[in-house]
Amino acid sequence: MRLAATVTAAGGGTLLAAVALQLVPAADQGAGPALTALGLAAGTLAYVGADASLTRDPGMREMRRMGHAMVAGQAPPMADEATEREVVAAGIFVDGVPESVALGLTVASSGIGVALLVGVLVGYVVESYGSAHLIVHGGRPRRFAITLLTAIGLALAFATVLGGTILADASPKLIGTAQAVSAGAVLAVVSIAIIPHTFSEVSKRVATVTMLGFIGGYLLS
Repeated sequence: MRLAATVTAAGGGTLLAAVALQLVPAADQGAGPALTALGLAAGTLAYVGADASLTRDPGMREMRRMGHAMVAGQAPPMADEATEREVVAAGIFVDGVPESVALGLTVASSGIGVALLVGVLVGYVVESYGSAHLIVHGGRPRRFAITLLTAIGLALAFATVLGGTILADASPKLIGTAQAVSAGAVLAVVSIAIIPHTFSEVSKRVATVTMLGFIGGYLLS
């Protein structure tokens, strides 16, 4: 359990490095400070709104919380507490879209951002692992969990392709603004879905691991 939380914290640090060292500088260069700041705010608000739509009632809120907790390596709930595991899978998609689009935009503007790619892959693998446990623990067969998570992975890959192709020939200002929006959403993902739950699991170790992940992202940038 602690291993999952540690890996998740490191992935969060890598994503923070990708935002700070790749997405925001590229957005600032293409769109300028004003549009970059507005894009960051818009991206954060968009993700917060999407997250709120998945927690609009107590049952869905608990499913979302348990999904994040499982990603952080915490113990699964009792079987009778687990009802709609598909809510957790929907959470993976909501969490993964900003990162996937940001990766596609990075490819379109300046080539593959290795730090962002590593952060995206680590985040998806760990979150899928935790969510698969929840889905199976709730009574669904393993094949259902694998099929559902594979479909989500393909959808996120498609989001990456869209991010890299639709805006490939757009103006630098438009691409920069889109990168800022993605960066704001990724920051919200890290703040809501990663740091709070990893901190509750690994306690004092999370700051060190997150910092090491940030250093790794810096070296990969």
